[in-house]
Amino acid sequence: MAYYPDRNDDIAEKRKLAKNFLDNPTRDAFAELVAHDGFWATEPRRSIDYYVDDIVFDKQSPEEVASTVERALEDSDALEDVLELDGFGWATATELLHVLAPDTYAILNKRAVAGMEALGYDVPNRQTASIEEYWDFVDDVLEAYEEYDLRAVINESESAPDVPDDATDLEAADAAFNADYDEEAYDIDLEDLREVQTSGKQLDVPEELWERIREKVVSDPTYRDVEDFLYSAVRNELNRDR
Repeated sequence: MAYYPDRNDDIAEKRKLAKNFLDNPTRDAFAELVAHDGFWATEPRRSIDYYVDDIVFDKQSPEEVASTVERALEDSDALEDVLELDGFGWATATELLHVLAPDTYAILNKRAVAGMEALGYDVPNRQTASIEEYWDFVDDVLEAYEEYDLRAVINESESAPDVPDDATDLEAADAAFNADYDEEAYDIDLEDLREVQTSGKQLDVPEELWERIREKVVSDPTYRDVEDFLYSAVRNELNRDR
């Protein structure tokens, strides 16, 4: 599964199922959550029933899993306890926590790793990352969101669905990572974006042109600053060529 047209609806449904499991911690409620088409971490598993019955709930109860997740929602220091649950690696743990606390937890999965590497970041191994490395990763995702205006990257795309207005910065970044991962379907290439922005910082722009851009930015509230104008212009030109 990569990026998909009904992504925002699927995330809303996934959030509903996750809350239902915490409110009603049963085997079936958990199985319904991880079997949902929008739950990416369990996509590679051939049998959800085997994962649920023989791995997750073989030696731990639904109540134990739910209470551990709730502790991490109340106190991020309890993240390590979630990772110690049977059947919970970084992808599963952070996807579940992200959908419930999207302003705190970033998803650490293969899509996020590929997206951050495309933007030039060193990314922790999603199999062996430490807690400290994970929180550094979250900080880097937030930095990348600001540096590359990832919400605008999605919303200005001609093919990817817009990010909802109430989506957090981490959700917008994750949307960009997912769209970039499915490069054949969507007009977003984060590596190209990084190269354009990096080279753009080195452009020798004539002062007359800078002045015209500044006047445009002052008169048009669409743009935050001169750089925002330039990045938007470059993205629009690249999208037109696709």
